[in-house]
Amino acid sequence: MARQSSSNAGRAAEILILLGQADRKGMALAALAEATGEAKSSVHRTLVALADYGLVVQSGNRANYMLGPAAYALAHRSIGVNEIVATYRPALVNITARTQFSTYLMVRSGLDTICLDYQMGQIAAQPYVSGIGGRIPLGVGISGVCILGMMDARSRGHCLNMIEARLAEWELSRAQIEGEIAEFLRNGFMRGIRRSAGIESLTLTLPIRNDSLRGMETAISLLAPLNILDEAAERNAIAIMGAAIHEAEHHADVLPHNEDAGAK
Repeated sequence: MARQSSSNAGRAAEILILLGQADRKGMALAALAEATGEAKSSVHRTLVALADYGLVVQSGNRANYMLGPAAYALAHRSIGVNEIVATYRPALVNITARTQFSTYLMVRSGLDTICLDYQMGQIAAQPYVSGIGGRIPLGVGISGVCILGMMDARSRGHCLNMIEARLAEWELSRAQIEGEIAEFLRNGFMRGIRRSAGIESLTLTLPIRNDSLRGMETAISLLAPLNILDEAAERNAIAIMGAAIHEAEHHADVLPHNEDAGAK
C-alpha cells in the first residue's frame, strides 16, 4: 500500500485496510511496517492503540496481527428497535388507512417472531399476536414464514431443525412451511392462511429489504378476514404495502432510502 498519511489517524486507517485484505494468518509487525513505510516502533504503538479498542488482535505462534471483533461489530451494526419502529410506523398507518385492514410490524427474535408495532383496522380479523410484544414461533404466522425466507439457506435450515417440534404443536409441518418458503422465494411476498381461535384469516406479508437491518429480518403483514379479497384486490394490497414501505424509507431520518423496497 502506498503511504497516504503520516498522521496517527492515517496510519491506523492504513493498518486496518491492510489487515482487512490479509489472509487468515494476518500480518506480522515487520510486514505492516514495510507496507506502510513506517518505522516498526510507530506501527507497534498504533497496533497497541487499536488493540485497546478491540479493533486489532494478536494471535498464532508467530503473533501476527488481524482484525479484531470490534471491527466486525462496527461493520455489521444493526440499528435499534426504536429506529425501526420510527421508520416504519408511517407505513403501517398508510397501509391501514388505504386498505382498512390491520397491519403489523414483525421482526425475528431468535426462534420467534415478535410484533414491534401495529395499527388496528376497521375491518377486523383474528390475529395470532395480541399487540406490541406479542410473540409466536417462527413459521406459525405467515410473517414468520416470510422472515424464514429472508434468511440464508444454512441459517434457515438450522432454525427449522430447532422449531420442527414446536410447529407440530400448532398443527403445522415442516414440509408445509418449506413449501410456503419456496412460494415466498418465487413471488417476493408471502400469502397464506392460518387459523387462530378457530377462525381462519388471510395474511399478506412483505419483507423489508434494507441493508441497515442486517441480522434483524423484518416484515410488514396485513391481516384480513378470509374470502373478503379477490385476487386483484390482493395484488392491489401488496402494491399499496410496497409503496408505503418505499415512502416511509424515503422520508425517514434514521434509515437510508432503499431503492429496492417493495414487492418484486
